[in-house]
Amino acid sequence: MGNYDYSKLLDRAEGTFSKSDKRESRLKIPEPETMGEGKITIVRNFGEIVDMVNRDPRHIAKFLMKELGIGVTQDGNRLTINRKVSPQAISEKIRQYMDTFVVCYECKSPDTEIRRIGRTDVMFCKACGAQNPIRGAGTGRTEENKVEEGRTYNVTVSDVGQSGEGKASLYGVTIIIPGGKRGDEVRVYIKKIRKGVAVGEVIKEKK
Repeated sequence: MGNYDYSKLLDRAEGTFSKSDKRESRLKIPEPETMGEGKITIVRNFGEIVDMVNRDPRHIAKFLMKELGIGVTQDGNRLTINRKVSPQAISEKIRQYMDTFVVCYECKSPDTEIRRIGRTDVMFCKACGAQNPIRGAGTGRTEENKVEEGRTYNVTVSDVGQSGEGKASLYGVTIIIPGGKRGDEVRVYIKKIRKGVAVGEVIKEKK
């Protein structure tokens, strides 16, 4: 399949997923309101952020503590971070939390909940019905959890598009897999990425 065909697949997929992207964009997380006191940073509207994210504040605080590599303390609506941190850095960590624990990997809706099944945390989407194990959770290395052109990844085909192409989701990116069938576990080489949608070429099926 040539480059023209990969571009055509992305063009078609972009239209398919545009509605889901708009749904996610309606969730506007407030920007962190911070103030410094000596060597600490206080997020004054942490409670407001938590309400919008709709997750346990202790879970978000634990994530921030691991990602920032420093102790944090929650006190009502405020979060205290034991060093100076910019609002931009905090906002980026909240976005990483959203990508991992809130936004549906399939349709990008934030209308999800997390349930514990056995030893696995599973994200249930109320919008599209998708059920996916939480990916990249607890690694403390979210900068590596992303899909890039020219790299290979193991994925499971979770759905099939109207034109017969398989679809998988990884780190918030939808991967189009020509010829993929629902339930296939494959290793794909990422050819192109555009606006959160990638085209992958199967290079080796897992036995």
